[in-house]
Amino acid sequence: MIIEESINSAIDAIKANLLRSLLTALAIIIGTAAVIAMVGIGTGAQQAIEDSIAGLGAKTVSVFPGQKKRRGVTGSWVALWLKDSDALSKDSEIPWRISPEMHGNKQVKFGDNNANFSIYGVQPNFFSVNSFTLTKGKLFSENDNFSRKKVAVLGHNIAEELKIPEEMLLNKELQIGSHSFKVIGLLGKKGSGGWENTDERIYVPMMTASTRVYGRKWINTIRAQIPEGTSIKEAMMSIERVLRREHDISPGVDNDFRIIDWSQIQQIQQDATAIFTTLIAGIAGISLLVGGIGVMNIMLVSVTERTREIGLRKALGATPRAILFQFIVEAIILCVIGGIIGALFGTFIYFLAASFSEQLPFVVPVSAILGAITFSACVGLFFGIWPAKRAARLDPAVALQYE
Repeated sequence: MIIEESINSAIDAIKANLLRSLLTALAIIIGTAAVIAMVGIGTGAQQAIEDSIAGLGAKTVSVFPGQKKRRGVTGSWVALWLKDSDALSKDSEIPWRISPEMHGNKQVKFGDNNANFSIYGVQPNFFSVNSFTLTKGKLFSENDNFSRKKVAVLGHNIAEELKIPEEMLLNKELQIGSHSFKVIGLLGKKGSGGWENTDERIYVPMMTASTRVYGRKWINTIRAQIPEGTSIKEAMMSIERVLRREHDISPGVDNDFRIIDWSQIQQIQQDATAIFTTLIAGIAGISLLVGGIGVMNIMLVSVTERTREIGLRKALGATPRAILFQFIVEAIILCVIGGIIGALFGTFIYFLAASFSEQLPFVVPVSAILGAITFSACVGLFFGIWPAKRAARLDPAVALQYE
């Protein structure tokens, strides 16, 4: 009975001063919205990192060009070559799958439509190593690669970027740079591949890219998919052994290439994202405490304004405990309302951020929402105790004479 009366009295008091109550809860709203938005964006970013790394394969390492170092002084860049990829493929120590990549940007034209895209020269095993799915047509073969055929497989978004229906592109010719390529396949949606959207790439045979598109033999990346039963560390040591031999690097001299373990990159990125999210959420949490101070101030004002009301209730038999409970409930309800509005607003901000970013997934941060609302209630409880005690201690005889 006391609880129900306290809740009804609290709601009536908030309604009676609705604008003031909303302004008081504004800091709670802003703080909660900031916490939810940042935690949501941080959670989404971590999910995007996980999806991106997962798209590379469960156990994948990549090799990138490096720089020569002599006596501690960094020198010129040293390229990776197709022969490096071939040497790794022929190495029998580990049954890995090697996939070299050669890429750059070229102007692509189809009819009157044109755009700039990343053109990737890859070997036929690239699509299985990187877990791509084919939706229409076919993938190019080893024969297409060795015969340097001008055929292309398009990423999922290419047709949309060119503003052309997919069915109009399949088995048609499009121009890449100064050469015409036949579109033989269309890939399913895959999404971000780290720093670039893989759906906005065009794939051509490696030898075709080397001789017809870019006119070079150096490559950008070598990707190795490690088989089960082989550790990442063991694979990286084998890659280092083969490439040091191919590059004729003497003992004691630093590598002129870089080997990246994507699982380590994932952990580093996740840790950095978590630290950043926690920092921002902590700063936003401070505004919740500031909001609590505002709630305490307004509750003290409310106690002063309602002195005669408190005196009358005490004269009619209300106990100090009932008065105390009423004002605490009022502070809690005010903060919870602010928390709920802030949670909805913060979720909306996160939704907008995810809508404008293809790489950021929208994952409703349920635990963060519940936590923020609970914390808001605790803020109301903590900062509502002093005003409530002040109201409960009022002498009814003195309170009734208050003007």
